[in-house]
Amino acid sequence: MRRTIALGLLLAGTTFALTGQDVLSRLQKRYRKLKSFSAEFTYKFCWKLVGEERQEEGKIFFRKPNLFRIETPERLVVCDGETVWNYTPAAGQVLVTSYGDRNLSPTLKDLISDYLEGYVPYYIRPDSVSGRRCHLIKLVPKDPEEGTEVFLWVDGRRWVVRKLSYSDEIGNETTYLLKNVKINPKLEGKMFDFEVPEGAEVVDLRPKR
Repeated sequence: MRRTIALGLLLAGTTFALTGQDVLSRLQKRYRKLKSFSAEFTYKFCWKLVGEERQEEGKIFFRKPNLFRIETPERLVVCDGETVWNYTPAAGQVLVTSYGDRNLSPTLKDLISDYLEGYVPYYIRPDSVSGRRCHLIKLVPKDPEEGTEVFLWVDGRRWVVRKLSYSDEIGNETTYLLKNVKINPKLEGKMFDFEVPEGAEVVDLRPKR
């Protein structure tokens, strides 16, 4: 019994010895090494003012350096590394933006970079998401006017994000939950090509040359 207790204390001490920066740095290291990934996600938005909740499920596919595809029942977002197409079938409309226009289409690379450069990470506690042991960290913006606090649940074995949550200035909460995360799956290049559906309206928001 004493050995069991001692081992438990040792493991707990090892977990709590991690800092927020340790967790964030390992997350960045994982990102630098991966070539591609895919995951299923659940998006949840809680509208505090009216007490309503909206939930949406989808899939995300990413391949370095700048290719990604996001599929949900309501929209399709595709990036070929230069151009981002955001298609909403119900509206019959395609919004076109340039990759790297972070105000209109923030990229995964931008998000990871921002977490490291624009935020100060704090370790909160060990936690679990869908039965997986995670490290919960809070990211506080260095400039309060440039962002909001973000909570990340990082898988302690694979060092990938399992859950992300943040609230806006009036208390509306946004949460993303990731599952079936696959590291370095084989993703064909044609996944990141987009052909405008017949009859769809195209709104090109790219800067005019």
